[in-house]
Amino acid sequence: MSILATSTTMAPPETQTVEPQYNFITKDELAERVKGGEILVIYNEKVYNLTKWINHHPGGVFAVRQMNGRDATDEINLMHPPEVYTKRIHSFYEGELAPDQGLTSITKKQAKSDAAAKDLKPQKEFPKYDNEKIRRSFQKLEAEVEAAGLFKCNYWNYARESCRYVTFFTLAIYLTVWGTELWQHMAGAVFLAMFWHQIMFTAHDAGHNGITHIRKVDALIGAFLGDFMGGLSIGWWKKSHYVHHIVPNDVENDPDVQHLPFFALSTRFFDNIYSSYFERIMHFNSASKCFVRIQHISYYIIMLFARFNLYNLSFQFLYLHPKAQYRNIEFAGMAFFFTWYPFLVSFLPDWQTRLAFVLVSNGLTAPLHIQITLSHFGMSMEDMGPDEPFVVRQLRTTMDVDCPEWMDFIHGGLQFQVIHHLFPRVPRHNLRKCQPYVKKFCAEHGFTYHIYTFTKGNWIVLKALKDVADQVVFFDKVAQYNAANMAAGHYH
Repeated sequence: MSILATSTTMAPPETQTVEPQYNFITKDELAERVKGGEILVIYNEKVYNLTKWINHHPGGVFAVRQMNGRDATDEINLMHPPEVYTKRIHSFYEGELAPDQGLTSITKKQAKSDAAAKDLKPQKEFPKYDNEKIRRSFQKLEAEVEAAGLFKCNYWNYARESCRYVTFFTLAIYLTVWGTELWQHMAGAVFLAMFWHQIMFTAHDAGHNGITHIRKVDALIGAFLGDFMGGLSIGWWKKSHYVHHIVPNDVENDPDVQHLPFFALSTRFFDNIYSSYFERIMHFNSASKCFVRIQHISYYIIMLFARFNLYNLSFQFLYLHPKAQYRNIEFAGMAFFFTWYPFLVSFLPDWQTRLAFVLVSNGLTAPLHIQITLSHFGMSMEDMGPDEPFVVRQLRTTMDVDCPEWMDFIHGGLQFQVIHHLFPRVPRHNLRKCQPYVKKFCAEHGFTYHIYTFTKGNWIVLKALKDVADQVVFFDKVAQYNAANMAAGHYH
């Protein structure tokens, strides 16, 4: 009996459910910590602390800083392989983003302050979007594109392109070294320009980790094509290009639209804006006024010399960034390029022919620079606020070029910049196949899919440049008129 009684009293306790403990971070707390210098990003309603890791980000620190304190879900999903957001990111987990629970004390104080100042300062109103609805719909679109196999790379495409590259380079060498007539030497320069033009498309793919999807391998491919064969730093390109993808046409943050003193793509540049990328004020000075007032005329002329500026930027990057990834390899590549290229030029008979060869071979890469700028220079430069959805921002600031399929090898995928910005990891040979999906998505949501012929796209760019140039002329006339009136007033 005693044994039975003991076993009854020692019965196991009732099972209890233990709720997981989460560290909730409010938006106000997030903002305060960001102001204090921490690097915090939101991904799927979770907060991740990248403060100690930011200097190791393969895409550079500037790309991460653009998303500091903001929801980076779409940017992380679309610009990184799945391994990053399914495994690696969780090492930086900081807590859960607290759900909105009305106005906090800080927000209430700010609301009172805003109300008091409402009559004193006009408030810019940004469009309202259903961000979650757009995100869910776009994730569905991404799933459809992936189900169609369009994220997979067909390496036969690169095999064909490699044959084209070898052909162009071989013809360039043969005509330059063994040619006996001026026209043969100039033909060699043309084929060398075509070679540089073409290899940059694959270097671009490598920069997006879109060939082998193995970061180190793609980095070496990019360095071989960019540095060794083209004389351009792939590291410099990646550093600026990743920021451009996150904030396209953002006047203060996108380095791809910051081209003073030669170009001003918005009248906002008249205000001496601060560039977060270059970390300096971009002064709209007298030199800028001189160039910008004729920018619609000088556009194509400047594109002829754009490659020389890229050489300069490449050397600046490698010199000023001693901790840049693969810096030694890139330095070796640049040294190799600036050995073989002058050596090739030395086979030409006289200095006049050599100068012409250098100008032609570099100048005829201008179509590549025109193609790159065409996608954005004529598009919106407006600031639509921090809550503009990623998809909407890409569609608003980017245009595609409508061309026949047989011309795809000339444009190199850059004619599908809208689609590339939406799906940076889709191989460029599949971008045309993505077009019907994107058109359908835009039609369903009432978004504009900007696509124009190459001629119409150039006209849009020139018109945008002229509109800003006309404003420079107008402001100068106003200043002269006011100065004349003031001078006249002194004499009365």
